[in-house]
Amino acid sequence: MDYDLGKVGIEKDLQYECIITTISGDGVKNAGAFAFKYLGEDMVHCHIFEGSKTLKNILESREYVVNITQDPLVFTYATLDCLGDEYYTDDTDIAIIKDTPAYIIVDVEDIDIKTPENFPIKADNDIYFITGKIRDFVINDDNAQAFNRGLSELIESLVNFGRYKIVDEEKRKEYLDILIENQRIIEKVSDEKTKKAMVDLKSEYEKY
Repeated sequence: MDYDLGKVGIEKDLQYECIITTISGDGVKNAGAFAFKYLGEDMVHCHIFEGSKTLKNILESREYVVNITQDPLVFTYATLDCLGDEYYTDDTDIAIIKDTPAYIIVDVEDIDIKTPENFPIKADNDIYFITGKIRDFVINDDNAQAFNRGLSELIESLVNFGRYKIVDEEKRKEYLDILIENQRIIEKVSDEKTKKAMVDLKSEYEKY
């Protein structure tokens, strides 16, 4: 079955930041901030480092929920592993964030374990590449939009550009290093329009 994830701004093969919620075998709900990618039709992908509660629950239950939200508190508390019970719906067999603008329930189809040698973050923990099939896609708010971090990287670089023109050489190098890292992220996760904007911006940096 095909799902129109474009209704919440999700394009095929791009990466979006979301809150993945899971439930343990003894009914304890958990939330973590992770990236996910839509592969087309009814397939999605995420990768998670070994050692997280989210991964443990996924391995046990073979399912997870992608919560589409831009709530800063939800992202923060999920990352700090302190999202309270009051943030979840009353469902006892699945973990869904209450009032989330949209969510996707995913059944795990395949798990591939890889080493992190090709990742920018070097670690000893393995990475689990998880491919899943969409079981359900629910929109609670017609204005729901998934968050692509590339726009944030672009805006940061634009803000820095206004300062880049007036600071000393040492500070310019710092801003240029941030620009290069932001462009790397944008090339990895963003759409063509954001990529072009970053290329055009970088050419302006290079004039100074």
